[in-house]
Amino acid sequence: MFDNRLLRTAVLGGLLALAACGKKEEDTSPLGFVPADTPFVIANTEAVPEATRAAWSRQMQAAWPVIIGLYEQMLATPTPDDADPRVQTARNVAKALIDEIKPRNTPEKWAEIGLGMASRGAVYGVGLVPVVRIELGDADAFRAMIARVEAASGAKLGTLDVGGQPVWTIDIDKVRGLIAIQDKHLVASLLPVNAEEALVRGVLGLDKPEQNLAGTEALAKLGKDEGYTPYGSGWVDLRRVVALLDKDPGYRAFARLVTETPVPIDDTCRAELDGVVAQMPRIVFGYTRFEPTHMDMTTRLDLAAPIAQSLQTLSVPPPGSAAPAGALYDIALSLPVLKLKDFALARIEPVVASPFKCAAFADWNTQAVELKQQLSQFVPPPLSDFTGLRLTLDRLAWPADGEPDVAARLLVASANPTAIVGMAQLAVPALAELKLAADGKPVKLPEGLIPDSMGYAPDVSVAMNDKALAFATGDGDLPGYLSAAVASDGQLMRVNYTGAFYTLMGDLMTRFSAMLPEKDRANLEQQRELYALYAQWFKHFDIHVNATSKGLEIVQTVELAP
Repeated sequence: MFDNRLLRTAVLGGLLALAACGKKEEDTSPLGFVPADTPFVIANTEAVPEATRAAWSRQMQAAWPVIIGLYEQMLATPTPDDADPRVQTARNVAKALIDEIKPRNTPEKWAEIGLGMASRGAVYGVGLVPVVRIELGDADAFRAMIARVEAASGAKLGTLDVGGQPVWTIDIDKVRGLIAIQDKHLVASLLPVNAEEALVRGVLGLDKPEQNLAGTEALAKLGKDEGYTPYGSGWVDLRRVVALLDKDPGYRAFARLVTETPVPIDDTCRAELDGVVAQMPRIVFGYTRFEPTHMDMTTRLDLAAPIAQSLQTLSVPPPGSAAPAGALYDIALSLPVLKLKDFALARIEPVVASPFKCAAFADWNTQAVELKQQLSQFVPPPLSDFTGLRLTLDRLAWPADGEPDVAARLLVASANPTAIVGMAQLAVPALAELKLAADGKPVKLPEGLIPDSMGYAPDVSVAMNDKALAFATGDGDLPGYLSAAVASDGQLMRVNYTGAFYTLMGDLMTRFSAMLPEKDRANLEQQRELYALYAQWFKHFDIHVNATSKGLEIVQTVELAP
């Protein structure tokens, strides 16, 4: 399962998207402040539909007590740095901010602190310096909220005057957070405390770029070319990032935090860096579907044509990868061992034959030589015959006073599944009498073969055809598992799970909480509550990774509960 922190980030990003949307961009919109040559951006070009905003608002109301509780618990947990006055001040400010937003679980209540639900926004780079710019519904209400946080925490934010623009500052060692209100825009960024004024002015947007993203309509063109909706799309231009290294004022300012005289990037290193990013020049992302109960998001790493074509040869998906049923959890992997070996060697051999000359890449040269030696070794069968794997958890119920009820299946795709069985029978005497034909018919494994490691030894059946070997415990359908449809879209991996999987995770956390120290159980309980919310919110997840003619593509589909 994907790390739930990623899910939290996705949920938070969705909620923030409500505060980052609007009509067609003009120069006074957030995109009017984004340099046309920005190396990275994510922004909205139209308002999120009202029906979607209403659905998210209802979910936010249910989640708010749990989310706030998690942050309150984190702030209440002692740390080794608590004796530092700066840490205590930061904790007091954070507590005051939490108290300010704790009761605000509806759009109307967020409007009380100036945050409008139909405003526009963007996250982008002024050079390599990240900037967040969001329209406020009521700038004076936001200022009043800051004043209340200062009063409640007993700590005043730092202030600057930059060309007549008031700026709040938060200094952490040598890094300074900047927060400003320009007309109705909230602007935030991070810079070294000693950053030059010209850089600060550019980041704040006091000196607007000669060409901006609103004027070029590059984001709209991206949406048209890729089929993205206007509710959150963008890119990371890796070529532009590399071009700015050592040349961008923001890069130089941060580099000076490490050393007073940063070593410049010489022509040799820059040329070799350019060669590397030419193979993977850009990452693009956006929603292709955005509805109250259904969202599809695509992320693609663009690759040079020879690499993209080579990557496509690795797509050998196993049975069931085309349209998995609604199991609790299902993962299918394309795993052609010999093709993977050839693909890796093709990437490594040019480095071994012509090592990087840039001193900073010396470790890459060493690792390439070592990896080639490892990959050049003979891969014996049956590992060399492997082409894919699939694991499905259909059911898991574990009563407090009884044995678990498990239904699960495992499939090993292979060019020669009979060889796997033969080698297993040679290695495990108990399998010597197993009669297994390549006809897809299930046969039970001998009793006692599965160790009774937790007071429970499940019955396991096995079946085989000419392309795969499959195992099942419980009442899983093995013939259907072996003959299920295979994906034909260049798939390398596919993960499916339902919202009920989070209920299972919460139950397992509760079961094993007794093994944890007392101080960790409160956090575990809050995590369980969050999983319970996920189980209510989400109906189904489908994540698949495909090799396409353009590059490596990740498609995430989320179905929300009505």
